[in-house]
Amino acid sequence: MTWLPLFGTLLGAAIALSSALLVERYRERRENRAERRKTKHEVYARYLTAHADIRTQLRVLSVASSLTDEERGYRAFTAYAVCYAPRYELAVLAPRQVLTPARAFDRCARELRDLVIEGSNIHTQGGQRMQEYLDALKVVQTAMRTDLGADEDTE
Repeated sequence: MTWLPLFGTLLGAAIALSSALLVERYRERRENRAERRKTKHEVYARYLTAHADIRTQLRVLSVASSLTDEERGYRAFTAYAVCYAPRYELAVLAPRQVLTPARAFDRCARELRDLVIEGSNIHTQGGQRMQEYLDALKVVQTAMRTDLGADEDTE
């Protein structure tokens, strides 16, 4: 009996096994990247939705003349409370290039909230702060789109 056929069979089996493992590894990495991108997309959407809700509520509160200062303050703090959970999710998941503008954006949202608590109308008296908030929003959205690769050519 010669050893050549046995050696060839073993070599073929080793090559087949290693290529199958390599293909499986690449497939798993691709699936992990897709799952991570999907998770980021969901977290970013929750974060931006929470901020859209607070912006709307703060605008309404700033023109509501029937509210006492205490009621306005309570409602403004309550409105901002929905931003906490998405902000913590973002802190765990997002890269630094998203976190840095998101922190600045949160600071702008808190400043708007504080203006409303003081009784200021953010349409008339808080125009500069509202513009800063909207500019910060654009920066955050751009950072998130870049992180998700939303503007990349898919051809």
